[in-house]
Amino acid sequence: MNHIKSLFIQGFKKFQNFKINFNEHVNILVGENAAGKSTILEAIKLVLNQEYKHSDKSALKDLFNQENIKNFEKNPSKETLPKISIELEFNLDPSSKYAKDYYGEDNVDKRVRKEGYGIYFECSYDEDLDLEAEQSISEKKIPLEYYTLKWKTFGGQPYQTTKHPLNFIFINTSERSSGSIFNYYNKTLFISRYDELDKIRSKNAFRQKLEEIFKELNLKPLSENREFAIDTRKVTLENVLYILENSIPLENQGSGMESLIKTQIALDKTNNLNLILLEEPENHLSPSSLDKMLSEIITNKENSQIIITTHSNTIASRLDLRRVIWINNDQTYSLDNIDEKVAAYFMKLPSNSFLELLLSNKLFLVEGASEYLLLPRFYKQITGEDFASSGISIISCNGLTYKYYLEIIKHTKKQVAVITDNDEDEDRILESNEFNQKSNNQRIFMPKSVEDWTFEVALYNIEQNKQTLSQIIKLKQGCAYKYRKKELPPLLGKMLNDKVETSYSILQSQTDMALPEYIKDAIEWLAK
Repeated sequence: MNHIKSLFIQGFKKFQNFKINFNEHVNILVGENAAGKSTILEAIKLVLNQEYKHSDKSALKDLFNQENIKNFEKNPSKETLPKISIELEFNLDPSSKYAKDYYGEDNVDKRVRKEGYGIYFECSYDEDLDLEAEQSISEKKIPLEYYTLKWKTFGGQPYQTTKHPLNFIFINTSERSSGSIFNYYNKTLFISRYDELDKIRSKNAFRQKLEEIFKELNLKPLSENREFAIDTRKVTLENVLYILENSIPLENQGSGMESLIKTQIALDKTNNLNLILLEEPENHLSPSSLDKMLSEIITNKENSQIIITTHSNTIASRLDLRRVIWINNDQTYSLDNIDEKVAAYFMKLPSNSFLELLLSNKLFLVEGASEYLLLPRFYKQITGEDFASSGISIISCNGLTYKYYLEIIKHTKKQVAVITDNDEDEDRILESNEFNQKSNNQRIFMPKSVEDWTFEVALYNIEQNKQTLSQIIKLKQGCAYKYRKKELPPLLGKMLNDKVETSYSILQSQTDMALPEYIKDAIEWLAK
């Protein structure tokens, strides 16, 4: 299947030097805000659509990398003027139309010079245009009017959009589409859906009918030698097309439905689209509509290459974590080496915090609701800082599923402290000790004694806490508690049977507690 193999960027927006490899089918780009996810899609569009080719040169100042601009201003010269290079490498069927025009070794990435299919774009200062630009350079001004934009194939030929290597479409759900964007969408579908002969016939027939209709109006001449006529260059068939869904124009369907229908149409294999770019498809979609969209993508993902930017845990997990590409500090990290069982676990999980795990600086993984509620309070008690100012996140994993989360990040340098119970199992204590000996960045913290087998018990067993807890937690007179078939003191029984309620009472009291050693160790380790 024809698709993009890689993208290489130099000096474009936030990227000075950046390379990303793509999967043949689904690619899920994740990262913090301003990580460059949208810039990647924009770079692809710039190359394939020859964007800015006819724009005023003043538009270039927003495209240059800011660090390159600063470097020029520190040392103004022709050599330090900012420039942009973008390279798209394709995997094309050699027998496909125009494929031979894109084959060669004339690529912009001089680090790896090899034969292949592709297009490269360069935006750079042209010394041959005018010597007067030297005055601007000496004044630390970028002479934008003396820049040239070039698109060439790896075969060394000028790139022409009429001989495009891929049929592609861009769907941006972050903003409600304007008329011009709808026109682009409709025109793209028209171009990709029909072969050249059908398009020529329909466009010619439309032009002829338009001229005939105008003649039938019988408008009086303006004068002896002057009369109105139709400018058929402006009123072309593809410029007046729009799409109806149940007799309602697509742009009148509402933001969420608009995004869903657009995606469904784009994924239809009869539209012959090789590449679909989706910008944050979760925007404006209800959970049920998002499920429909994901089902469409999963069902039809073999028909096209799909590149998605998202902040949605649901999208990242449902479409398979192994297709995720994490953008972080101008580097890419593919998750394609994740175990299939781990990917399947997150795919089936109705709600998860996968992206929070991936994007956080430091992280606590906790076993249950009690730790989740109280740990931020305990952290501030020990360090004087809160989670937000310390760059720390917390995820509740519900039991031993923290192992799936650790599997995802075990190859990163991310600091993760797991707080879990030993459940009266000496083997679990030994296993955690062995894990900690082998891992520098991820640690497991649990009570060292089976007598403190869970969080509430460890908190209760500290003698100085019992009076404080008895004042905070309200007990019903004569109420007896059992937990795991054990008779328990009323206070402990209440803590174990009503974990959320009692934890919330402790939190609301704003009372400092004596903390179990393993909780203190975890906080102090992650706070370093």
